Amino acid sequence: MLEMSDFNRATRAYWLAAVCAGSFILAWAASRALAFTPAEGLELLALASFVVVSTFLRIRLPNTNVCITAGDAFVFLGAILLGTPAAVLLAALDSVINSLRTHKRATSWLFSPATMSVTVLASSSAFYSTLANLYGYARSAVGSAPPRFEQLLVALVVMAVAHYLVNGALVGAMHSLKTRRSVLKFWHDQYLWTSCTFLAAAISAGLMYQAIQTLGLLYVLLSLPVIGATFTTYKIYFERMSEKSREAEELARLHLATVEALATAIDAKDQTTHCHVRRVQIYAAGMGKILGLSHNDIEALKAGALLHDIGKLAVPDHILNKPGKLTSAEFDRMKVHTVVGAQILERIDFPYPVTPIVRHHHERWDGLGYPDALRGEAIPWTARIFSVVDCFDSVREDRPYRSGLSREEASALLLRGAGTHFDPKIVELFLKHLPEFEAEIVGRGLDQHGFTNCEADARAVVEESGAPTPAHPQVAPPAYLEQIKNAHREVYALYEIAHAFGSSLEIEDRCEALINKVGHVVPFDTCVVYLYDPLKNYATVTHAVGRNAELLRERCVAPGEGVIGFVLANRRVAGALDPMLDFREVPLPAGERYRAMVALPLIKDERLLGVLAVYSAKLEEYSDDHQRLLDTVARLASDAFAHALHHAETESNALTDPLTGLPNARSLHARYDEEEARARRTGQNFQIVMLDLDDFKQVNDNFGHQIGDQMLREVARLLQDQLREYDFLARYAGDEFVAIVQDMSEPQVEDLRRRMERAVSRFSLRVHPEAHARVGVSVGSARFGEDGESLSALLIAADQAMYAVKSDHKQRRLRPAPPPEPVIEPHAEDLASTAIN
Repeated sequence: MLEMSDFNRATRAYWLAAVCAGSFILAWAASRALAFTPAEGLELLALASFVVVSTFLRIRLPNTNVCITAGDAFVFLGAILLGTPAAVLLAALDSVINSLRTHKRATSWLFSPATMSVTVLASSSAFYSTLANLYGYARSAVGSAPPRFEQLLVALVVMAVAHYLVNGALVGAMHSLKTRRSVLKFWHDQYLWTSCTFLAAAISAGLMYQAIQTLGLLYVLLSLPVIGATFTTYKIYFERMSEKSREAEELARLHLATVEALATAIDAKDQTTHCHVRRVQIYAAGMGKILGLSHNDIEALKAGALLHDIGKLAVPDHILNKPGKLTSAEFDRMKVHTVVGAQILERIDFPYPVTPIVRHHHERWDGLGYPDALRGEAIPWTARIFSVVDCFDSVREDRPYRSGLSREEASALLLRGAGTHFDPKIVELFLKHLPEFEAEIVGRGLDQHGFTNCEADARAVVEESGAPTPAHPQVAPPAYLEQIKNAHREVYALYEIAHAFGSSLEIEDRCEALINKVGHVVPFDTCVVYLYDPLKNYATVTHAVGRNAELLRERCVAPGEGVIGFVLANRRVAGALDPMLDFREVPLPAGERYRAMVALPLIKDERLLGVLAVYSAKLEEYSDDHQRLLDTVARLASDAFAHALHHAETESNALTDPLTGLPNARSLHARYDEEEARARRTGQNFQIVMLDLDDFKQVNDNFGHQIGDQMLREVARLLQDQLREYDFLARYAGDEFVAIVQDMSEPQVEDLRRRMERAVSRFSLRVHPEAHARVGVSVGSARFGEDGESLSALLIAADQAMYAVKSDHKQRRLRPAPPPEPVIEPHAEDLASTAIN
């Protein structure tokens, strides 16, 4: 099967036609050669031997792809001595051997001899036609006497020119169809020099013919060593010239590569990708060709893609990559990069005009650009082209401080700027030819910001020509560029983490912000934040993302349990332990396994706040660089969490009664507003229950305020036990408590009142072996809507109902009863730390 993956339909058709024509001509030549006399057969065999030998003695001309051989001279000599059929066979033999040595594809092995057969038929026919027209010479294909030397001069020149033109046209057409480039461009770049070789071959053939006619074939054969020595001398000379030329080209390439490496390294500071530069070069060069710019201007555009931002060396990084709008002073500093870049390049003697592009690529069509405020046509063509193509590709790339635009959004941006920022003619032409540029970009594997409709259009352009869709392997940027970009990306990520921490004081928000940004600096499959509770002596998962995150929600870890427990107990980083120790009790999917992890303690001023852990199923281990970055993140997180916890504690103190731990009156008002809104929205009522302790003053008077404080705490616990989880209980003032209960009927409220009175009346606080402190409680309630629609109205109604109950209690004589509840003695630390009620 012939390999034609890079041939479009037109190329395949042309190739087939050329091979068929060449095959027919070869068959015709072979059939005529069968009629040669034995002497002519020997001559053909001798010439074929010389052709074979000459293919191994090629001389490549310096700075060209042209090779000089003696093969064409023997082909022309065969045409003179034996006629057109012999010349066709000799040319096909020469072409086959050269193709086998220089090409690896069977298509070339067939195409080259076929086109050479057509070429020699045409040139040999032109040779004999010239002889016939000028001298009346005519010979049949076989057996006629050869012409005299003086008759050959003009005919040989005609044969050489015909050979050059026909062969160049046949090969150039193939190249043009395959690459969709101009035939004349190929002829100029690759085939111009061959005219000399064909003319030299024709003259050599004439001289050999004259020598044979004058001296005889034997003397000519004896002179071949001298000719071979001369040829070898020229070969050595040209090889040395080629070597010097290659050295000069390599030195120039190294210089250009050095400039490119330094320029792309500078661009990497601005998070500019290597492929961005290559794409801009394609856009700019394509626009230059469309507008008919000179070769030097097109080369300047390509160099400008590399060097246009070299002046950013003079711009501080914090301005260069600032998230958000620059201040006026910062923008003035940014603008100096055009002037500085031009000044740097002025010291280099570039063979093409790069400096105007670097200096003026931020000029605007309306004259409001910088640095020279040029307007309209006063801006150099190259700078106008570059400003359009660079803007289009730059805005499509993601940067740390913004997301890239789509193709449609970037095109709309150019259209909005046409006539103000950009030359409208260039914008129109660029968008018109954009699918063609994108086709080349796709073909070169540079579409790393991902084309959508653009890629479809680009592929359509390729398919219209009949060429197969290119595989376009992705171009990997140099490793050093990634290292430079990563270094600056670290700064952006850490800045974003610090910025995110400052946007909220809520613990949950800060945990979420932390995990969302950790992935910007360190890869992970699962990331978890644990917060440590010193009272409960364990850490709880506060936030988790990634693989198996749902399985880790609300997980608790005690010190010493797994890797997280090790970090809690020892307060140090763990990175070399088996991450599966943390998943022993987690039901992971079958075959799921983590290979690497890092867990870091979150500590602020010797206070253990929690643990940050990252797990990976792909990495074998986290590197020292990963741990360094995580350590920085952990320090930022520790400061943020400490601040958030302090804020939460302060806020809690503002809404919590410090003695009982219940919500205070301020919290009661906030909860009432929520319940009122819910009741008005759903139509479901709620009740306010007010409780006042009986005989509490006697406890304070008889046993002191410390015992009174302890009594309040215990009563608060007893009352809370009688309520449901979603009910609300607050300490309102002194020995008064208020509860908000939902969806209770009157009998249920009455049952709640009795349970509360019974629980409190049966409780006694042992003060010393012979004394117990006891209190009672009076309970009153009011229903929202019936007894009032504001908190103050409901409290008054509930208070009135409560005092009715309290009056009833006063009429009874207090009779102590044996307490069924266990007697509780106050702890010494409670007495020492209790605030006066």
